[in-house]
Amino acid sequence: MKLPAGTEGGVIIDPPKDGILQYLMEFKGAIEIDSGWGKGFILTLNGELIAAYFRDKQGEHRGASALRYLMAIPDNDTGLQQQNFVLRAYGDEDFADVLERCTRDRLLIDTALSGDTTVSAREKTSDLRRHTSPRLDESTLTRIIRQPGVVAVSAFYEGFPVLSAGEADFEQVAARAEDLLRAGTTIAQDMNLGQPDQLILETAENKFIIVPCGDLFLCVITRADAQLGLMRGLLRRIQTEVKSDA
Repeated sequence: MKLPAGTEGGVIIDPPKDGILQYLMEFKGAIEIDSGWGKGFILTLNGELIAAYFRDKQGEHRGASALRYLMAIPDNDTGLQQQNFVLRAYGDEDFADVLERCTRDRLLIDTALSGDTTVSAREKTSDLRRHTSPRLDESTLTRIIRQPGVVAVSAFYEGFPVLSAGEADFEQVAARAEDLLRAGTTIAQDMNLGQPDQLILETAENKFIIVPCGDLFLCVITRADAQLGLMRGLLRRIQTEVKSDA
């Protein structure tokens, strides 16, 4: 997987083994690692380990498995192999692009290390994002999922699912919703139509609706027979409620 160039933060050769995660993780971007016995990278966000990939003679490793290989030293290591760490800082657009690809390629890490505790990176992100508005929480999603014909609903941020309800692969849903949102926004801007308020994709079997909601976006999957007018009305009310809390 080729990473965006970003802003190069320098090259670290043979970084200290103790506290290496804390030493390197306080930035937003990717750390490319050449360990001598394999190559890969770690994607981090403000101290949290988000995704990892590693390739060696044994094959490809993804997510938490890749992280173990990246941080490990082989049993037969003689101490002579040099480790190179290349830091690449990303802005919002580059980070969202890499996160989308990591989600698609199943590179997300289930857990992130924080001091002596192991916590879910997705849980910590959810805790942070749900405080953007008291209105946008699990109860909001429950209101939506209870509507006739609704299959799933997710609040997402830059292609990353924050809160979800229903039955779906929410990592894929959020990534594809981000794709549709970007494409729709670009088309609207090119045609001088203003900022999209709602994006709706309809197929013979389903409807896919995306709306901005505070700092997040909501995406809703419904069956084809769902009442679109009622759903759009509910989403507009929720948008108004969240806006009033801002």
